[in-house]
Amino acid sequence: AGKSSARQEDTPSSLPTFAKKFEVLFCGRVVVAHKKAPPALIDECIEKFGRVSVTGSLAAGIRRAFSLNQRPLFFKRDQSFPFLQALDENGLSPELQRRAADGATGVQPTSLQENRTMLFTIGRSQIFLVSPDTKKVAIEKSFREISFCSQGIRHVDHFGFICRESVECGGCQFVCYVFQCANEALVDEIMLTLKQAFSVAALQQNSRTQSQQCDSCPLQQLHKLCDRIEGLHPSKAKLELQKHLAGLDNQEQASVFESTMTSQEVAVNAEGTVSSSRVRLEELKTRAKRSLTESLEGIWKVSCVLAGSLTCSILIFKETSLEEPLCSFLPSSPLRSHNSTGDLKRLEGSVGGEEGPESPPQGFRRRASTISHSPMLSSSEPSLPPLQPTAATKPKLVRHYSVSTDSPHQSNDVAALSSPGAVCVVGDDSPLCSRRHSWRQQIFLRVATPQKGSDSKGNSLVEYVSRIYPYVCSSILGAVPEERRKRSGAELRALWRKAILQQILLLRMERENQKLQASESDLQCRRLKLDYEEITPCLKDVTLVWERMLSTTGRSKVRFDTEEIHKAVGQGVPRQHRGEIWKFLSEQYLLRKEVPSTKPPNNETPYKELLKQLTSQQHAILIDLGRTFPTHPYFRAQLGAGQLSLYNLLKAYSLLDPEVGYCQGLSFVAGVLLLHMSEEDAFHMLKFLMYDTGLRKQYRPDMIILQIQMYQLSRLLHDYHRELYTHLEQYEISPSLYAAPWFLTAFASHFPLGFVARVFDMLFLQGSEVIFKVALSLLGSHKPLILQHDNLESIVEFIKTTLPNLGLVQMEKTINQVSEMDISKQLQAYEVEYHVLQDELLDGPSTLSQSQRVAQLEKTNGSLRQQNLDLLEELQVAHTNTSRIPLYNCIHSEVKTLQQERTELQQTVSKLGDLFSSLGINSSFPDQENLTNTSNNQ
Repeated sequence: AGKSSARQEDTPSSLPTFAKKFEVLFCGRVVVAHKKAPPALIDECIEKFGRVSVTGSLAAGIRRAFSLNQRPLFFKRDQSFPFLQALDENGLSPELQRRAADGATGVQPTSLQENRTMLFTIGRSQIFLVSPDTKKVAIEKSFREISFCSQGIRHVDHFGFICRESVECGGCQFVCYVFQCANEALVDEIMLTLKQAFSVAALQQNSRTQSQQCDSCPLQQLHKLCDRIEGLHPSKAKLELQKHLAGLDNQEQASVFESTMTSQEVAVNAEGTVSSSRVRLEELKTRAKRSLTESLEGIWKVSCVLAGSLTCSILIFKETSLEEPLCSFLPSSPLRSHNSTGDLKRLEGSVGGEEGPESPPQGFRRRASTISHSPMLSSSEPSLPPLQPTAATKPKLVRHYSVSTDSPHQSNDVAALSSPGAVCVVGDDSPLCSRRHSWRQQIFLRVATPQKGSDSKGNSLVEYVSRIYPYVCSSILGAVPEERRKRSGAELRALWRKAILQQILLLRMERENQKLQASESDLQCRRLKLDYEEITPCLKDVTLVWERMLSTTGRSKVRFDTEEIHKAVGQGVPRQHRGEIWKFLSEQYLLRKEVPSTKPPNNETPYKELLKQLTSQQHAILIDLGRTFPTHPYFRAQLGAGQLSLYNLLKAYSLLDPEVGYCQGLSFVAGVLLLHMSEEDAFHMLKFLMYDTGLRKQYRPDMIILQIQMYQLSRLLHDYHRELYTHLEQYEISPSLYAAPWFLTAFASHFPLGFVARVFDMLFLQGSEVIFKVALSLLGSHKPLILQHDNLESIVEFIKTTLPNLGLVQMEKTINQVSEMDISKQLQAYEVEYHVLQDELLDGPSTLSQSQRVAQLEKTNGSLRQQNLDLLEELQVAHTNTSRIPLYNCIHSEVKTLQQERTELQQTVSKLGDLFSSLGINSSFPDQENLTNTSNNQ
C-alpha cells in the first residue's frame, strides 16, 4: 500500500514498443482534495461505492461517472497503438466524456449490472483503458497526469491512481480511479509494472534533458515553484509566492517589482488601445448605418414611383389640401453616400453648358410624371426627344452610372396612365429636383426596371408593382393595413397533421440511414474477415442446394439425408454462407448422435454473463492474441476489433470450462470460427467442437489424449505407408515433432485459410477423426518428396514449411480423399493397444526409486480414473442404444408389414389393369412404374 510514482514526460516515439495488458474491473471514480492521498484511500473509496445505489445500464453508470466536456483537445497518439481514437482533453472516450458533476459527493461508481471489464494497458508513456465489449478506448492518461498510485489495504485485490483533470470553470481537480483484479498477485504485478514504466520514462527523460538542466537556472526554480502551487487554494498559493519572493535578494526583488509595474503599464496601454479600437468600431457602425439608411430610402422612393405610375387614384390630387401633405410627407434632404454619383444635372451643366432652370438636362429624356420625378410647371410643353450623348459631351463616370427609371417599353404603359392633371406641384428647392443614386440603388433599379422593351416584361413589371402596391400605399397614405386572415380549426389541424407526418418521416429516414450505415459497416467487416482464397469454387447449383436446406422451416429438428449432405459438402461450401452452414452441420450431427455428450455444470451460462467476469487465464490469452493469424487484416491491429473479439471468446470458454481453461492452439480454432460468424455464434460452435466432436480431450492439462493421438498417427503410417514410416523411424522423427500443431490448431497455424476452411467443413460433418484423415492423406501424397531427404533437419523443415504450401489442386485432392476414408475402427483399436502397452510397461521390472515409482503410480492412477470416466460415458451411450433396440425392432417389423401390403396392392392394381384391358375398357389407373415411384416418395 502507498506505492506512489511521480509524473514523467512522454517517451520518444522512436523507442521500442513497451506495452503490458491486464484485465481489470472498473469500479468507479472519486474526486479527491489533493494529488497525494493516504494509504487507506482505496478502501475508503470502495466503502463509498457501497453506499451509493447504482441503477441503470452501463451507459447511465458511465455517464454518471464522467461528465461531458465541450472543449475537445486531440492528444498526441502513441505510435504503438494506431487504433486509438481522438479523446477529449481529459483522455476520455466520447462515450465516457465529462459533463456537469452529478452529485455533490463526487463519488461516482459504475453499474454492477453491465460489463465493466477493461483491459488495463500500460504503454511507453501512457495508460489506456480499453473496453473489449465496445471495442473502444475508454480512458487515456499520460504519465504526466498521474500523481499517485496505491493498492488497497483491506481490499488487496483493488488498486487505483490519482490524476489531474480539467473542469468547465477553467480550473482543475484530482480524481481517483479504482479498479479490481482477479487476485492479489495480479495487483502486485500491476503495481510493479507501473513502477518500472515510470522509472524507465524518468530515466529516458533525464538522459534527454540532463545536459540542459542546471540547479541554479531560474527556469528550474520557477518549475519547482509551479509544482508546489499546483492545485492549491488561491490563498495558499499566494503565501507560497510570498515565501518565494522573500527568499530572493534585493536586486531580484527589485527586478520582479519593475517587471510587475511594466506589465501594469502595458495593461493600461492595452486598455487604451482597446478603447480607441472601440471608438473606431463605433465609427464604422455609424457609417454602415448611414449607408444602409440611404439604400433603404432609395428603395422606398422607387416603390413610390412604381406605385404612382400604376394607380392614378393615388397620384391625382385635385384638392390642394391633399397635395400639400403629400409633398411635405416626402423627405427633405436625401443622404449622400461616398459611392453616389452625385447630381447628374449639375454634371451635365458643367460639361455641356448652362441651361435654364426649366429645361431638362442634356443627354437625358424627360422623365414620366411620378412622385419621384415630377414634370415642370408648364405641363403643356412637349417632351423633347432624347439626345444620344457624344464622346465630347458624355460625362466620364469612373465607377457608377446613372440608371433611368423610365425605359422605352414604359413610355407607352406607364406614361399612358399619367395625365397633365396628375401633377404634384413641387418647388425648385425640393429635394425631388435633384436625384442621387447610390450604388445599392443602382443595382436595385437595374433589377427592378428591365432594360429591354417587351410586352411580357412590361407585364411582369406591373405584376411586381401589384405585389408591392399594398405596402407602398400603407407607407405613403397611411392606409389601414389589411387584417391577417385567421385560420380555421380544420386548417390548423391539417397543418399540425402535416407537420407531424413530416417529423415522423424524418425520424424514419434517420433510422433507415442508421440501418444502412450499420449494414455497410457489417458488409465491410465481413469482406475483411473472408479475405482468403477459396480452393473449391462453389457452383451456383450447389449454392441453391445449400440455400434450400438452410431455409427449411424448423431445420434444427429436421433430419436431412446424410448422403445428400455429404455430396453437397464434397461439391463445395459457399464462403458467404459458411458460418450458417457450420451451424446447420452441427445441428445435423447432434440429430444423428443418439445421446448428447456430457456438459459442464455451468454450460448454460449466457455468453454475456461470462464476459462480465474476470478470468485467471488472462496472461496466456493476451500473449497469444498477437500470435494468432498475425498476417490476417482482421487480427493484425493490436487490440483491434479482431483481437478483442478473440479475447472475449477465449475468456468466455476459459470460464465455462475451468478444467481446460485455455491451451495454446485453441486461439486458432476460435479465430477460424470468428472469421465466419459473430462472437456469440462462434462461442456456441466452439462448445460444439470441444464437447460434441471430442476436441476437448486433447486440450486437458495432462495431454494424455494428445500422446494417444500421436501413437495412433504412427500406427496409421505403419499400416498404410510402411516405407514412409520406416524412413521417419530411421531418423527418429516422431509425429510429435511435426503433427502436434496440426491436432491442436486443426491445421490453422501453418496452412492457408482456404484449406483450413475446407478441413472445418469436414470436421463439422464427420467429427475429430478428420484430423487423422487429413494428416495421413498429406503425408501419403508427399511420400516421394519426403523420401528424398536424408537427415532429420531437412525432413522436419520440409514437413513444416514446404508441405503447407501445396497447390490448390493438391488441396482439393486431399479433401476428396478425406471424404472417402473410414478409419474409425482402426483408431479405436490403436487406442486400446496403447493402453495395453502402457500397462505392460508398468508391470515390468523398473530401476526407479521408491519416490519416483510412487509418483509414476499416482500419475497412472489419475490417467486410469480419467479413462474410467470416459468408459462410463461410452457405457451410458451403449445402455441407451440397448434400451432402444426393442423399439427399433418393433418399428422394423411394422415397416416390413407395410412393405408387404404395398407389394400386394401393387399386384392387385396390376391385375385390375389387365382385366380392364381385356374387357376393352380404358382404365385410368397409373402404370406400375409411376405407382412405385409414388410409393417410394411417400
